[in-house]
Amino acid sequence: MPFGKGRAWWAIACLACFLLLAAIPADARYAHPLFYETPRTQGMGGASVAVADDYQALFTNPAGLAQVKDKGYALLNAHGEVNQDFRRVKNRTDGLSDADTAESRAANHAKMTDVMGQQARLVAGNLAYYLGGEGFGAAFLYQSVSEIGVVRPTSPKVRARGDIDSVLLGSLSRPVSGGKKNVFNDIAQGWWGTTMKFLSRRSIDREYDARDFASLSESDLRADQRKGACLDFDAGTFWRLKNDWDTTLGLQVENVFETEVDPTIGKLRRQVAAGVAIRPLSGPPERKRKLLLTGDLWDLTESGSFFSKLRLGAETVIRPWLSIRGGLRGGYLTAGATADFHEVRLDFATYSDELGPRPGDREDRRYSLSFGFEF
Repeated sequence: MPFGKGRAWWAIACLACFLLLAAIPADARYAHPLFYETPRTQGMGGASVAVADDYQALFTNPAGLAQVKDKGYALLNAHGEVNQDFRRVKNRTDGLSDADTAESRAANHAKMTDVMGQQARLVAGNLAYYLGGEGFGAAFLYQSVSEIGVVRPTSPKVRARGDIDSVLLGSLSRPVSGGKKNVFNDIAQGWWGTTMKFLSRRSIDREYDARDFASLSESDLRADQRKGACLDFDAGTFWRLKNDWDTTLGLQVENVFETEVDPTIGKLRRQVAAGVAIRPLSGPPERKRKLLLTGDLWDLTESGSFFSKLRLGAETVIRPWLSIRGGLRGGYLTAGATADFHEVRLDFATYSDELGPRPGDREDRRYSLSFGFEF
C-alpha cells in the first residue's frame, strides 16, 4: 500500500502540527536546556534520533524504544563531565579577593581578564532506568550542571549558571497502525512514541562583581536560586526500511508544549530534530551490527547555519565488549568508546560546544565519563 494512502499519515500529521507550532515566534524567556546525553551519543557527534536503541531514546526519540527486545534496568548509572578550561577558570575565580583596596581590585581585574570569555563546566548525576521489552521505559534522573565564566570585557563580571534537576519520566512506543508501508520504494515499518516528564529544578543565572563573587557563601548561593517544576511531553516517530543498508529514519519534537518551569526561570524550549542511520556492511546480522553511520539535523525551527545544526557519527564494534566512535558536531570532532562486560559498562566521550556566536569562534572541549550496572 502506498505510504501516502496509509493511516501512517496520522502520526506524520501530528508531528507536522508540532513543527508548525514550533515555527511560530514567541516572546518568552527560556530556561536553561534540560541536558542529558550518554557518552555513546556524545561520541557519535550527538546524533541519536534515528539510532534510539538504548536508554538515550528516553530523552531523544521515544519511538525507538520498540527496538529494545530485552528487559533491563539500572539503579547505578553515574555520569560526570568536565571541560578543558575547568581548572584554569576555577583557579582564577577562586583566587578573587573581597578586599577593597587598589591592589586587590587590580589583581582581580588581571585574573578575570586572563580568562575572559572562558568558562568552567561541571556535570554530575545518576540516571536510574527501566527498559521494558514491549516499547516501554521509565527513568529518574538526578543531575547537577554548573558553569562559571567571565563576561563583559569592558567591565568584567563573573557569571554563575547552574541547575539541579530531578526528572521523572515515562515513555511509550507503539507501531503505526495499518502495518507495513512503502517508503522511498522500500517496505517500511513505523512506530510512534511519546514521553511524559516531570521536572523539578533549582536554578541560578546571575552576574557578580569580583568582590561580591569572592565573598559569596553557600547560603548566599541558595538564596539566589530560583525553584520551579513543570510537566511536559516529547513526541517522535521511527521508521525501519527493509533494504540492504537497514536504513532507519527518525523525527522528534522535544518539549512539545514549552511549559513554564517558573516565571523567574522561564520555559522549556521546544526543539525539533530529524535523523537517518544506516548499517552499510553486508552479510548476517552479527556482521551488519559492526558498523553504524548516522546523521541528524537539530534545532530545525531555530536560526543558525546548516553546519551548526548538523551532527554526524559513526560506531564500530571492535570486540564483543568494545565499541569505538567518532563524529562531527557543529564543526568540531567527537570521539568515544565503550567497554561493556555484561552487567558492567564503562563509557568515555569527548566533544565540543561553541561559546561564540558563530561556528569556529571559541571551542569549548568537554570530556565525559559514565559507569553503570545494567541487569
